[in-house]
Amino acid sequence: MADHYLPFIESDPNADAQSLRARMDEVGYLFFRHLVPSDVVNRVRRDVLAVCQEQGWLDETHDMMDAFMRPGMEPLTEGKPDYMVAYRKILHTPSFFAFPTHPALMGVMSKVLDHPEPFVHPRRIGRVTWPNYESATTPPHQDHFYIRGAVATYSCWCPLGELPLKMGVLAVLPGSHKQGFIEHNMHTPGAVGGRGVPVDESQATWHTGDFHLGDALFFHSFMIHKALPNLSGNRLRLSTDNRYQRPKEAIEPGALLPHYNLQPEGQP
Repeated sequence: MADHYLPFIESDPNADAQSLRARMDEVGYLFFRHLVPSDVVNRVRRDVLAVCQEQGWLDETHDMMDAFMRPGMEPLTEGKPDYMVAYRKILHTPSFFAFPTHPALMGVMSKVLDHPEPFVHPRRIGRVTWPNYESATTPPHQDHFYIRGAVATYSCWCPLGELPLKMGVLAVLPGSHKQGFIEHNMHTPGAVGGRGVPVDESQATWHTGDFHLGDALFFHSFMIHKALPNLSGNRLRLSTDNRYQRPKEAIEPGALLPHYNLQPEGQP
């Protein structure tokens, strides 16, 4: 990695609520190692990859759990019909939908939000990211541009499996949440999300690193973050992206619906 990337500052999930809130206020994120049990993550990974295999995306000469892409297949992304057929199934897979309510994740958010029962947005988000498709890589942005509603909304990004840097992890710009909301005037055609904010890369120092099974990254809705490209060459990257806030605070109506309004099959 370039000199402008540093490792995440790691937090302890057993730390008291005041300490975690202070860290979140200071840098805008919390990063935890092995927060979610491995068997829970692997169960979701297996269920998501079963959908990918059903769609013919995987190389069946390898173990399904290794997520090798079928040779010669053109990369897909959100919005493409073949992707959306599979994505609808992924969104309504029970283990995937239940994942953000795991007690380990809810426990962190309960401390950060100072509320015993954080509200998880029904708009669960998953990513199946193809290799060799750098033009689709999500540019620097703030989630509030897409979330709206309460500013005190937090995202949790978890990979579904081991994720080394070369497979396209997330990077955050520490302290950037203190800038407040920034207009998203940059448009990157073809990128997931597409809208972004300008970042002077010569001055920016991002935090990122390898993700291990069960690692979790939480961050404020104003935090500037971006994806790194999947440079694995032949493996799909799987991740989840979910939002938490206090109940009864402002929420954008779309956050109460499935991502892309992809209702279960058979429903309008």
